[in-house]
Amino acid sequence: MKNKILAILLFFCSTAAIKAENLIIESKQISIDKNRQISIFEKEVVITTPENQIIESDYAEYNKKDGIIILKKNVKAIDNEMNKVYADYAEYNEEFKTLNTIGKTNIKTSEGYILEGKDILFDNLNKYIKSKSLTTITDQNNNKIYLNNFEYLTNKFIFKSIGEIKVEDNLQNTYNFSQIYIDTKSKELLGTDIKSYLNSESFKIDERNKPRIFANNVKIDKEITEFNKANFTLCNYRKDDKCPPWTIQSTKMLHDSKKKTIYYDNALIKIYDIPVFYTPKFSHPDPSVKRRSGFLVPSFLDTKNLGEGFTVPYFWAINKERDFTITPKLFVNENPLFLAEYRQIFKNSNLIFDMGFTEGYKKTAANKKKGNKTHFFSKFVKNFENINNNSKSTLSITTQDSTNDKYFKLYNINSELVEDDIDTLKNTLNFTHSDDDIFFGFNMSIFETLKDGYNDKYEYIYPELTFDKNLFNNSVLGSVNYNNNLKIHTYDTNKTSKTFVNNFDWSSITKKLNSGIQTSLLGNLKNINYEKKNISKFKTDTTSELFGSLGLLNKIDLYKKIGNFSEHYLSPKILLRYSPGEMRKEDSNIKLSPSNAFNLNRFNSNDNYETGLSASIGFDYEIKKQSKKIDFSVSQIINQNENKKMPTSMGLDEKLSDLVGTAKYSINDDFELNYNFAVDQNYKEFNYNEISANTKFNSLELNLNYLQEKKHIGNNEYLKSKINYKIGNDTNLGYEFKRNLITNSSEFYNLSYEYFNDCLRAGLVFRREFYNDSEIEAENSLMFKITLTSFGGVDSPKFNQ
Repeated sequence: MKNKILAILLFFCSTAAIKAENLIIESKQISIDKNRQISIFEKEVVITTPENQIIESDYAEYNKKDGIIILKKNVKAIDNEMNKVYADYAEYNEEFKTLNTIGKTNIKTSEGYILEGKDILFDNLNKYIKSKSLTTITDQNNNKIYLNNFEYLTNKFIFKSIGEIKVEDNLQNTYNFSQIYIDTKSKELLGTDIKSYLNSESFKIDERNKPRIFANNVKIDKEITEFNKANFTLCNYRKDDKCPPWTIQSTKMLHDSKKKTIYYDNALIKIYDIPVFYTPKFSHPDPSVKRRSGFLVPSFLDTKNLGEGFTVPYFWAINKERDFTITPKLFVNENPLFLAEYRQIFKNSNLIFDMGFTEGYKKTAANKKKGNKTHFFSKFVKNFENINNNSKSTLSITTQDSTNDKYFKLYNINSELVEDDIDTLKNTLNFTHSDDDIFFGFNMSIFETLKDGYNDKYEYIYPELTFDKNLFNNSVLGSVNYNNNLKIHTYDTNKTSKTFVNNFDWSSITKKLNSGIQTSLLGNLKNINYEKKNISKFKTDTTSELFGSLGLLNKIDLYKKIGNFSEHYLSPKILLRYSPGEMRKEDSNIKLSPSNAFNLNRFNSNDNYETGLSASIGFDYEIKKQSKKIDFSVSQIINQNENKKMPTSMGLDEKLSDLVGTAKYSINDDFELNYNFAVDQNYKEFNYNEISANTKFNSLELNLNYLQEKKHIGNNEYLKSKINYKIGNDTNLGYEFKRNLITNSSEFYNLSYEYFNDCLRAGLVFRREFYNDSEIEAENSLMFKITLTSFGGVDSPKFNQ
């Protein structure tokens, strides 16, 4: 049983005894040190103070004369507000009713805040706890507050501190203050001279970003963080503490964590400390938001055709499955254009609508025709659930309609479904199914050309059915594949073609002879059934034709290693092909290549078939030397007789075709050169040259394309080039052009300068065009463009010549 005494000793004066009357000390063991005139309490010491504060410890010394109780080991104190103090050493002052800890001290407030510090004064009478030592506070959400000193008003539930203050939240964002107030009851924080460093990855677009907010004061509660006279940026630090590439200054900046939106009052955007844009109200989703309703970044417009204007797109996130974007293009002197996109996803499918409307020109002229201009595009794709992993079924439906041929290019319309250079409208219904060795396809299409010079702009294909199947694979007989195609095609108003084609392809097992030659037999059987109407080169009656061809393919693989690093592979080959019968005149522009020269069916047509006896000869040559690689292939066709019904392209109608080849030279991932060519049958003149080079040398990137077609191949020659030069880590110079070498004139060229870093891209683009297309005039323009990371871009008006 605990010993219990009133701490009233006979040798103390009567006044002291009165002060001690309400002080109750309990313990299991009590002793008196007469020399020091103190009472000693040990084992489960419990002290009840006059203000009903409970203090516990393992050991206590009571000096009645001084009115001091010294407590040691496992000291715990609880006040009237249920705040708890834990320490190993403390002193209770009977006169001032205070408990003063010395050394390491922990406190748990009645609101669940945890304090870690030392030398803390606990005043239960005046209702405060304070310390002048370094202290760490942890709240219920594991946010940490580092203080040089603090005072906690226990009856008002308020912490306050002055000096160097740092707050680190559970997202690793940090806030520095010179003064702070924390209301633990309402969970609010008030601070002044705030420097906030947002280290959470959700706030970063680039790993180099250092998002931060400097403000006069801040108020933080459960959902709202409000900064006054704030300055915000995402940009990385610059040398010598120079101003960041961009900042947003505002009289008030408010972050709503529930809505995940940042709001600004009187927002001023500065680029390198130069004011460029002001708005009284401004808001945007915080960087953690991937999709949110609201206005998108505006842009300015200026063209010779439509004049000055601007766009202010609005994005509406209807729900998780649907969204809608409306983009009005507003012009100063012309009627506006309204564009809209609707997107929706379903289980295993998606749907897109793309629409536009304008009343057209306000002022018409010979090249500016009056009338409304509209378009409607849609695309629906459905992927069906498959019984096994080897099968796949897809349904696709597209619609495209426009009331004006030049509409897309005139208004520079580009979206997920629309491109401004579109020249054919397509309306299609397509279904495909594949399963192991079977493929089935169904297609219906309507085409409308937007090009000038067509009397009948429409073309119809309905239906078109395709079926492919591997009939067998045999270790003795080889493999046979079957394909059929049914197609009904209407064009040029009254021309109709109905075809049904059955096609069998056979390939024998490749045998390797003792000489090293690899030989295989190839076979093709094609049954063409057709009914043609108003097409001159075909019979008018229903007709069935049978064609076939046999081929013998021989090939030998040669290998030679030179030294320790160079490997050479040479594969000469020859295909002997024979097909009986008579073919029709083929008008298509077929290009011969080293690959299709060794196919039995060199032009895959449902209406025609190559006949006669011919030989395809050629070789593939490859050199490997460390990281360098050269691939070179050539081929030529030798016909027994001239066949003027073959297409003239690549000399296929002659006994000897053009010698065609491809070459590819790559040193490493930074350099690649491709060359395609065709040499006339007399081996003296190149009629086709196509060169493309892609190289990267340090900071220089070069893409070069050259094309030449002449004589029986065509009449075309041009040069296209794109050069990009990177200066340092943040600047690009670009040049792009296309020049027609037949007319010795440029079609266009672009010259650009771009500066970029972790949070900003800015550039100048000069574009010059050399064409006139009906009501569309060529443009010479200079445009300045700037993009702020996470907010999008702002384009200046174009300055036209």
